[in-house]
Parts: sequence; C-alpha cells; structure tokens
Amino acid sequence: MRYPLIFAYHDVSPTPRLSGNWVLPGVFKRHISYLLKVFQPLPPHALEFPIPTQGFMITFDDALEGVYRYAYPITEEYGIKGAVFVVTGFIGKRNVWDATFGTSVRHMDRSAILDLSESGWIVGSHTVSHRALISLPEGEIRRELEYSKKYLEDLTGKEVWAVSYPFNLYDRRVLKLAREIGYRWGFSGPSLKAHFTPLNVPRIPVMLIDLTLRPKLLPPWAVVDMLLTAPSRLTPPFMRARELLLNALRRRCCK
Repeated sequence: MRYPLIFAYHDVSPTPRLSGNWVLPGVFKRHISYLLKVFQPLPPHALEFPIPTQGFMITFDDALEGVYRYAYPITEEYGIKGAVFVVTGFIGKRNVWDATFGTSVRHMDRSAILDLSESGWIVGSHTVSHRALISLPEGEIRRELEYSKKYLEDLTGKEVWAVSYPFNLYDRRVLKLAREIGYRWGFSGPSLKAHFTPLNVPRIPVMLIDLTLRPKLLPPWAVVDMLLTAPSRLTPPFMRARELLLNALRRRCCK
C-alpha cells in the first residue's frame, strides 16, 4: 500500500477540455464510493502527523469553479470534507496563468470559497499568482505565501495553516519561509521518498485517465504518477516563452 492516501485533484466537470487535470463527476463519485468502502476519511481540521495509514483525504488545487459546482455536492452526499487550495490573485477569474490551449476555466468566486469554508472544508493557500516559487527571489516567495494567507484569513475569518505548492515545486527556501509565515502543513505531488515532514507531504495525483483508484494504491504506481505529472513542470517556462513572444509581437506591431 502506498501512503499517505492524500489525493490531489484539480477539477471535476462534465465539459471536455484540452487538459488531463480533471475528472468527470461520475468518475469522481465512483472514486469516493470506492475509498469509503476501504478506508476512513481523515478529518481535515484534525490532521495529525504521522498521517494515519487507514485514512484518506481529498484535496483540490487551484479552486476552480467545477469543484464547487460538481465535486462539492458529491462530497456532501457522502458526508466527507475536503481541502481546496486557492490562487488568491485569480478568484472569480479565468485561469490564464495556465497553459490552457484555448480551454480556460473560471476559478471560484469569494462566495463559493466562503461556503466551502463554512461547511467544514479546509481553505488553504495556493499562493497569489501560481508562479513556480523556486524560480522567485526570496522576497517574492514571502509575498506569495504571506499575502495569500492573510487574504484568505480575512475572507474566512479562520486561520489558514495549509499551503499547496504550485506545480508541486519547492526547495529549502520555500519550506523555511512557509514555516516562518505560519503554515503548519504543506502539500506537494507524487514522490518516491520514504520520509517527509508536515511541510512537504506528497500527494497522489488524480487525472482524466484515472477511471479507478485501485492501481494508484500500489507503491510502483508512484513512478507512473511522476512521469504523468512531469509535463506540468514545463508550464512555467512555456508561459514565460509565450509572454516574451507576445511582447515581441506587440513591439513590432507598434513600430
């Protein structure tokens, strides 16, 4: 068995798109039904370390609108609570920070985030702008972690003690600053490491191709997950290259 059983989703939607980081509502419901037959849901607000081996937790990065519209009713039906990690600079806006290839989607608005918080979900930070933290100077890393935390605390009236690192990328600087700012838990992506701390907890990614979660519980599948999620690390340089190209075209057109 592969632990911890903390699953990282991005979106739940019936609308097709040119991305693998989403699942259909019916598939998501099947996932939850299966997990509840085998494991116990971890209470998000009572998360402890070491993480219990017979529990599972559902998390969502980016706080996309489909999570509130389609995933939230299913979790309510089964009586479980999840965690949603919010990109505070894009609340209520489209995910233009991502390489969407013409199929951008909208992030939750403030009222949806507040509704999830009041229903018992963890509302955590996914930074302000979803930039890769390891590519930023220390001052910018601090701003991304600190400002997003304060924004969400002002919105929900609750302490924000969890962060999910964009693109699952972090280094010693990121962990140090996260600890200093007051985060007690930090979540990343798949890993082959046997040891981790509360500030770099690995998660099991769930994507469009995952019609069942059974294979993902096997230790060797971690290698597959790492290969499948590797392209997401190309998003920051891709978006930077696109920005440089667009700026060059603008300058040329304005001459």
